[in-house]
Amino acid sequence: DTLDSFYCHNVVVSLWADAVANRLEGPAIYLLSDEIPEVAEHARRASARLAERIGDLGGAITADPRQVIDRAPGDDDFTIPDCSDPRAITTYALQRLDTIIAAYQDFLNKVRGRDDVSFALVVSLLGAETHRRADVTAALAGQGAQA
Repeated sequence: DTLDSFYCHNVVVSLWADAVANRLEGPAIYLLSDEIPEVAEHARRASARLAERIGDLGGAITADPRQVIDRAPGDDDFTIPDCSDPRAITTYALQRLDTIIAAYQDFLNKVRGRDDVSFALVVSLLGAETHRRADVTAALAGQGAQA
């Protein structure tokens, strides 16, 4: 169930990133046109890995698109920020990263020693998101210095 919520999170992230990439304008085009598609692709790969693990455990991923955002960790807020404002985009992305990082850490605390394969998968996902969070935090600090 928890792995499926992580799957749903990554589906939502990939859709969000695709939508933002489609709407980029102004300075955001120059600053984020490479990064946003990378976020979408990373989320698609993560959701595929999670779906595979869920299947290995005999489960099934959420199939009803209307339930995907409700099943993802955190609130069901789905915002398309001002796509000409890199700070608005990265600030929202940081909020979502904080949510999934906390959910991954909570899961690891609960499953440690009980499911080594799921544990290793989520450690890998957590590492990638923690690295992405550091990049976003640095980008936001750089944007603040330019202001």
